Amino acid sequence: MKETIKTAAITIAMLFIAVIGTTSTIKAQETSEKTYIKIAVDGLSCPFCAYGLEKKLKEVSGSKNISIELTEGEATMSVPIGQQPTEEELRKIVNDAGFTAKDIAFSETPFETKKDE
Repeated sequence: MKETIKTAAITIAMLFIAVIGTTSTIKAQETSEKTYIKIAVDGLSCPFCAYGLEKKLKEVSGSKNISIELTEGEATMSVPIGQQPTEEELRKIVNDAGFTAKDIAFSETPFETKKDE
């Protein structure tokens, strides 16, 4: 009986370690397989404006991780590396939405936002 309990406990511990290790590996892969984009946008003044820009960015990039900071005048998003739009495409999207794209930055790591602080 004691031997069965000991075997069961070892098996459960090994499964737990395997699940934790797999989860960490998956999160690391998800981060490394994305490109993070930050766009400084001139002309954002209300939540409706932000929603319109977010909708346009989603249509073209397919990203569901778009965040628009009205007070900062910035849009941040992440897209899979193979699907990242070019700087020219992003400028056109922002301009077509009625705003002016200032600086556009691409990164392999997430940008810090006011929400993160």
